[in-house]
Amino acid sequence: MINSIVLQPLRNSEYIQFLTDILNIVSKNDPKALNVSTQYDALRTATDNVEKLFKISQASLVTAEIETLDKRRDDAINGISLQVQSLVYSADPVINQHGKTLNAHLALFGSSIARENYQSETTILRNIVNDWKNKPELQEAVKALNLGNWLNELESANNDFNQAYIKRNEELAAAPTEKLRELRNIANNLYYKLRTRINSNFDINDGAEPWASTVNLINQHIGNYALLQNRRATTTGVEPPLLG
Repeated sequence: MINSIVLQPLRNSEYIQFLTDILNIVSKNDPKALNVSTQYDALRTATDNVEKLFKISQASLVTAEIETLDKRRDDAINGISLQVQSLVYSADPVINQHGKTLNAHLALFGSSIARENYQSETTILRNIVNDWKNKPELQEAVKALNLGNWLNELESANNDFNQAYIKRNEELAAAPTEKLRELRNIANNLYYKLRTRINSNFDINDGAEPWASTVNLINQHIGNYALLQNRRATTTGVEPPLLG
């Protein structure tokens, strides 16, 4: 008969691996031959659902889209900065002065704006855009230096990045712990149904194959995880879970 194990203490990654290993053992011994096709298919679907949600919850905030949009706004602020710096050296006194005005304003935000973390850069760029569009002296300099298109690109790139960043955060937040726990409970029940079905067939067929080897492999697998739980309990000082 298949030994008992308490699934609740297993961490999500361990839990998924445990069920995946069980499914692999059953698959190699042929679910049809074991007379557990329905239970096997149901548990596989439930395990896939748990794994998908777990991967979303653990996914990196950084995606290819976010990296591309970040580079776009980096290019915009770097381009503006280089343009302004070059105009500081203009022989035209009017252009020279406007260049110095914008250069001094950019200096307020540091020399490496594009190297700031995502949130800081978003805020800095938003402040620059707002100042250049609303403060008369800066407005005049932008117009005189013909930087309107650059400024519009900077604003658009920063807004597009921020929207993508917020969307990504919302996607990750859509995988709450409670939902994962609910899916685990469903998978637990389906595992127990599979276990019961295998045990019943094992008993009815007096321990014949393919049930004998299947039960043996599953018990070896359970033993490894029980050992893991006992070792963890020893290091944390928590009593190991009762088998169930």
